Amino acid sequence: MRVANMLPDIQYQMQLSQQALATATQQVSTGLRVNQLSDDPAASANMVVSLASSANVDQYTSNVNSVLPRMQTADSAMSSIVTSLNSAVTLGTSGASSAILTGSKQSIAVQVQSVLSSVISQANTSYNGVYVFGGSESTT
Repeated sequence: MRVANMLPDIQYQMQLSQQALATATQQVSTGLRVNQLSDDPAASANMVVSLASSANVDQYTSNVNSVLPRMQTADSAMSSIVTSLNSAVTLGTSGASSAILTGSKQSIAVQVQSVLSSVISQANTSYNGVYVFGGSESTT
């Protein structure tokens, strides 16, 4: 066998070794096994799916963070409404007694009217200019 016939094979093997060394050096320097899609198509496809899933999670988190203050405002308004309605029930129960004088009943009626005004005010609560309980309406 002649040395001249072995030379192309040796050159080819040296080129493969240099490419492998360059790939290994790039992986070590970047800390990434896959630097290009062609490095590992299956891993690249998995990374694309993973990035899409991560983007979805980021979007969900952003949505929750944008809605949370509005929901806290609604919760506070509902709590105030429940307190007001409990007060109205107490006033109505005390006013239903036959032992109460007419003047006292008038006073209770004024208090119930005040509670109603408070409930209406809370029902018209807005957050950033949008009414919390208004649905698609833009007015009170």
